[in-house]
Amino acid sequence: MNDGDALAATTSLCPECLEQVPGQYEERDGGVFLTRECADHGTASRKVWGSYDHWDWAADFGPDPEYDGGDLAVDDDHACLAVVEVTDDCNLSCSYCFASSGPGGAHRSTEEIRALLDTVEDAGGRPIQFSGGEPTVRDDLPELVERARQRDIDHVEVNTNGIRLATEEGYAQRLADAGVTAVYLQFDGLTSETYEQIREVDLVDEKYAAIDACREADLPVVLVPTVVPDVNDHEMGDIVRFALDNRDVIRSVNFQPVAHFGRYASNDGRFAIDDATRLLAEQMDDLDPRDMLPAPCCSAYCQVGTAFIPEDTDATAAAGCGADDLDGTADCGCGDSSTEAESFVPLTQYVDDQLWDMLSGMVDEGDYMELLAGTAAGEEWACKTAGCCGVDVPGGVEGLFDEVVPVSFTGFMDADAADVNRLSNCCISVPTPDGDLVPFCGYNMTTEDGEYALRNRNDWGGRNTVDGDRPVADSTAGYQGDGTATDGGCRPDDCGGE
Repeated sequence: MNDGDALAATTSLCPECLEQVPGQYEERDGGVFLTRECADHGTASRKVWGSYDHWDWAADFGPDPEYDGGDLAVDDDHACLAVVEVTDDCNLSCSYCFASSGPGGAHRSTEEIRALLDTVEDAGGRPIQFSGGEPTVRDDLPELVERARQRDIDHVEVNTNGIRLATEEGYAQRLADAGVTAVYLQFDGLTSETYEQIREVDLVDEKYAAIDACREADLPVVLVPTVVPDVNDHEMGDIVRFALDNRDVIRSVNFQPVAHFGRYASNDGRFAIDDATRLLAEQMDDLDPRDMLPAPCCSAYCQVGTAFIPEDTDATAAAGCGADDLDGTADCGCGDSSTEAESFVPLTQYVDDQLWDMLSGMVDEGDYMELLAGTAAGEEWACKTAGCCGVDVPGGVEGLFDEVVPVSFTGFMDADAADVNRLSNCCISVPTPDGDLVPFCGYNMTTEDGEYALRNRNDWGGRNTVDGDRPVADSTAGYQGDGTATDGGCRPDDCGGE
């Protein structure tokens, strides 16, 4: 089966039918390939990691999951985040869409959403993200948020393209008042050209206006760029600097290198997170690829990240922040909004690999997304885990959240990279009406001919196949470039971004 040096065996999925088949990781041409053999469709081999050396280094971090058979479901105590899809409707029709959504899609009924929230609540009230489609096309989204918060779900994100936030005055405040704790904002770059190529419409003004609206509503923002090779991969460093310069409202950046889901099914342009990490390091003077350390949850090959902190934070400023002061009452004086983006360095310059592995092993998965979103619960976890000022970081941990900006890469697993061991340990889940949390990548995985096979095979719901004929967006709805930015909209040239 192999053309390269064998590295490890696994259970994989055939990319044509998504049936379970034996798989093998192989070193070839300096990279790592996943090869699998299907009795019906023959041999398939895809490059899944750009550098064998980096792949081997990452293997020392985090869990080493092993599939034990049975249904692909996420353990209740392992779900970092539950993605609750409330609609198939969207005011855009992007090629890069997990759900193949677009204008004219159907809303889920209130009863269906109630059943999905029941599933989350029964799993222990994990953090949730309302998604779709575009959830803000539902006029009752604030009410759905209120219902979630009434169920003791403390962290409620909204995954959005930001158009309604940008074009409807007061909408961000409505979401904040309803209990939204963070906006997960599609943000592919800082130029019109990027959006025209990726979203097929210029949305740059709407993105800046959406961030301004969230700032006014004191609503934290997570920037979520879909990174496409030779389109916007050169903007990653600028996006990080933009986040650092606007850290009063932007709490983190989660890069998502493009993978083959939904309408974007062709095998071109996909690239591994280690390749993307190296590109970012080339654009950031103080960043090394191995500063981006594997996250503690799924496996070492699902997510990597670091946090940027001020290089010259005064360590003596945290004198009032001792390890015994875990109630958050001490003021370390660490925050200084005047710090320039160029003065930030990766946290990993102060925390070595071994300490990171130890600390990340102590994380409760329910707090991980809250940490990335910069919420109070995430800060509390960071302080307790690190023993507050016990970790040798300038200024300590307590109070540093006024300044710190986590930056991460999530490598979603498409059919090219299908590994059942990793799927069975997925911590980003999708609730189903019958009470299960299922792996996000499995839920959205499509075959090479565009079938959502795992959804259909397991009765998970959602679309049966990719909608190949993308609907055309209505030019009157504000997403064809006629949404206007607010006065003083936060653009790179007037907010300090590059």
